[in-house]
Amino acid sequence: MIVKDPPVEIVDNFWMLGANAYPIYLFKGQDKGTIFEGGTGPMGPILQGQVDELGIADDYVKQLVVTHAHPDHVMAVPMLREMFSDVAVLASEPAAKTLAAEKAVSFFCKMDDKLTCALIDAGMITEEQKRPPMAENQIAVDRVLKDGDVIEVDDGVSFEVLETPGHSDCSLSFHEPSRKILIISDATGYYLPDEEFWWHCYFTDYGAYVESIERLAGLNAEILCLSHNAVIQGADDVAAYLRATVDATKQCHQRIIDDTKSGKTPREIAETLGSEVYQKTQLMPEDFFQKNCSFLVKNSLRHEGIDVEK
Repeated sequence: MIVKDPPVEIVDNFWMLGANAYPIYLFKGQDKGTIFEGGTGPMGPILQGQVDELGIADDYVKQLVVTHAHPDHVMAVPMLREMFSDVAVLASEPAAKTLAAEKAVSFFCKMDDKLTCALIDAGMITEEQKRPPMAENQIAVDRVLKDGDVIEVDDGVSFEVLETPGHSDCSLSFHEPSRKILIISDATGYYLPDEEFWWHCYFTDYGAYVESIERLAGLNAEILCLSHNAVIQGADDVAAYLRATVDATKQCHQRIIDDTKSGKTPREIAETLGSEVYQKTQLMPEDFFQKNCSFLVKNSLRHEGIDVEK
C-alpha cells in the first residue's frame, strides 16, 4: 500500500508531514518529538502550519535527524531549529563536516532557491512558503551518528542507526524493530509510485548502493519511509518494492555497460538517462538530470573496471 498526501498518521504517533515530494517524519513520544529529514527550504513554513494544526508546542520536538547532506534534505533545518526551542540536530560525521562548510552550504542555498522557484512554477508551493534567509552559511550538528547507534524517541522505543552509503557517503537509514518502521532516505533512489519508475541515484558507489538496499531488505520492515513521494506499508509490499528496486538498479547498471561496449560515450549515455528522468519529472532543467546521471555512468564503469575517460 502506498501512503501519501501529508499530513497523515501512518501508525499511532508516527506521522508523515511536509509534502509528497519532500516528506518529513515525526515520531510523537510521550514527552518529546523526533523529526527525521530536513527537507527543502519551503518545508519549514509548510511544517510550521502542520505542527500548529496538530497543537505541537515549540519546546516539544527535541531531536531533528538529518538523513544525508544534500540540499533537498537539509535546507529546512535552520527554520526548524528556530521553530523548536530545544531541538538538537543529529547527522553522520561526513554530513556534519559538509554542513559546517560555508562553501557547501552556500551552494546548497543556490540549489534550494532554484528548486523553490521550480516548485512555485509547478504550483506545488506558494510564494509565502519560501524559506526565510539564513543567518549564516553553516548548519550546526549537535550529535554525530554512526552505524549501530540508537536514537531514543520514547520510553523503550529507539531507532537503530544504519550507515547506507551508495547514494552519498553520508547517508543514514533508521530502523525501529518493534513497529517495523524503516526510514531509508534516498537509499533506493527517487521513486515515482504512479509511474513505477526509479531514478537510480548511486551518486557515489554502485556496489555500496546495491549492498545497502540488500541490507535494508533483510530487516523485514512493514513500513518503509522514502525521502520522496511515498511511504510503502505492508510487509509484502515493502519486500516486493525492495526486490524490484535491486532488480531495476542492476538493469540500469547493465544498460550502461552494454551501451558503453556498443560504442556510446559516457556523455551520450548520461544525456539519454537524464532526458528520460526529466520526461518523468520535468521539475528541474533537463541538464540537471543529465549532469547527475553522469555520476551513475562513472560509477557503473568504475565498478566494472572500465576506464571512465573512454
